Amino acid sequence: MTIKIAVVGGGVAGLSAAYFLAKNGAEVNVFEQKYLLYGASGRNSGGLTAQFRNEALIKLALRSLELYNKLQSETGFNFLLRRDGYVKIANEEMANVLEEEVEIQRGAGVNVKIVDPDFVKSLFPDINVNAFSIASYFADGGVVFPWPVVWGLAKGCRELGVNVYDYTPVKVEVKGNEVVGVKANDELHKADYVINAAGAWSNEISRQAGIELNNKVFKEEICVTESLKPYLDPYILDVSTNVYISQSMRGEIVGGIVGSETTDINVKSSLDFLTNYAKRVVELVPKLRGMSILRQWAGVYDLEKDGLPVIGPTKVKGFIQLNGFGRNGMSTAPAAGEALAEYILKGRSKILESLI
Repeated sequence: MTIKIAVVGGGVAGLSAAYFLAKNGAEVNVFEQKYLLYGASGRNSGGLTAQFRNEALIKLALRSLELYNKLQSETGFNFLLRRDGYVKIANEEMANVLEEEVEIQRGAGVNVKIVDPDFVKSLFPDINVNAFSIASYFADGGVVFPWPVVWGLAKGCRELGVNVYDYTPVKVEVKGNEVVGVKANDELHKADYVINAAGAWSNEISRQAGIELNNKVFKEEICVTESLKPYLDPYILDVSTNVYISQSMRGEIVGGIVGSETTDINVKSSLDFLTNYAKRVVELVPKLRGMSILRQWAGVYDLEKDGLPVIGPTKVKGFIQLNGFGRNGMSTAPAAGEALAEYILKGRSKILESLI
C-alpha cells in the first residue's frame, strides 16, 4: 500500500523531504501558501557551512554538502554552487568562542582551522585586517544561489510525480489523535502523514493540529550592490558584528546582518537596516564605501529555543515536524529532508537519532 504524504511548505526542507519520499515510492503533495520563493528559502544569502557547535547540525551540514552535487545531477538543474570556502571572523572578545567551536567541529570531522587576519587577506585582499583578530576557515564551505535550488528541487519532485501546489494555504485536519490530511480550497487531501515544513509559519500549522510548537521567529534583511569584477571567493561572516558578505557570480556584493527576533511576520525591508549595515560593512571592507545599493529585501525564519531544528513525530499520530532551521536551512535542510524520508519509510534514521 502506497504511503500518502502532505508536505506543508515549499522551501528547501519541504521539497527535499518530498523529493526523497517520492523517490522511494511515496505519494506526495506539497502545499505552499504563496509562491515557491516566498519563504526563507528564497530570501537568504546562500551561505553553506558546517561551522556549528552541535554535532547533529554538523552531520546534517556535511551530508547536505554531499547532496548538493548529487541533487544537481539528478534534477538536471544547476544550483550555481561555489565551494570557495566559508570564513568566520571575530574580534579578541569573541576569539575564545571561535576557538572552542573549531575544536568541536574538528572533533566531528569538519575540515576547519583557525587562521590569522593575513590568511583571510590572502583570500580577499580588500578586507581590513585591523577589524578582527582571528578567523576560522572551512575550505569545503561556500555559496549556493537559493532560487535555482528551490526551482531544481521542485522540478525533481514534479518529475517523480509530486504535485506541487503554490498559492494554496491549507488547514491540517485531525480526527481524534490522528491526522487525516489537509484541506485546501475546501478539498480534503487525505494523508497518512502531514509534514510541517512551514518555516516561520510552523507555529500556526502546529496549532491547527493541536500542537504548541513555540518556535521563535527572526527577521533578516539583505541587500546587493552594483557589480564589481568577481574577486571575493569565500563567504565571510563577522560573528562580532553579525555582518556577512559574499559576491554573486554577476559580481554583486551580497550582504546583510544576522536576523533578530520579531513578533511581526513580514518581509518588508527597512532604512534602519541599510544604514546599520552600510556603517558596519565599510569598517570591514573600506573600499565598499560609496557603492550603490541596487536592491534590498527581508526574510523570516523560525528557530527552536535550543537552536536545533525540530524534526520528527509529535503526540498527534502522523503529524511530523520539519522546521526550526534558523538561518542555516540551506546548509542543513537537504540532509534533514532525506533523513526524515528515511525515518517515515523505514522507522529510523541514524543521522536524526540525536534530534528525534
